[in-house]
Amino acid sequence: MAKLSAPLTCLTAGGLGIVYVALQARVGLHRLSTGIMFGNASAEGKAEDKALTAKMRAGGNMQEYVPLGLVIMLLLETATPVPQKAVAAYGAALALSRLIAAYGIANNFTPGSNARLLRKYGFLGTFGTIFAAGAYLTFHAVKTLHK
Repeated sequence: MAKLSAPLTCLTAGGLGIVYVALQARVGLHRLSTGIMFGNASAEGKAEDKALTAKMRAGGNMQEYVPLGLVIMLLLETATPVPQKAVAAYGAALALSRLIAAYGIANNFTPGSNARLLRKYGFLGTFGTIFAAGAYLTFHAVKTLHK
């Protein structure tokens, strides 16, 4: 068996890929149970199905942020002197932030839930990890180019 050149990124991507499929499966199951095959209007076409919208956004939001987060992680792991433990911490923070955000978004219309608070912290965690790692990569690249 070949040795992985970026095992931490592979682990994070694999785990988040499984979560993404689970989120999208929830959308499909909701569509089957309600008869809504396209869009997010009720089967009668009159009102928005808020639960479906929330489930759709949970998967869509993950799809928007995870690819860039993983590309940054791959570069940290393969193109910089960042220690493996720091790359693992980045991956864990990214994954945890995405899980918190997905849960918050998917449960946005659940009465009594802390969904909005979870969405907020999930977004801040995602934004913070991507921004910090992106800034580090930019700094490291500029420093390397000026040698």
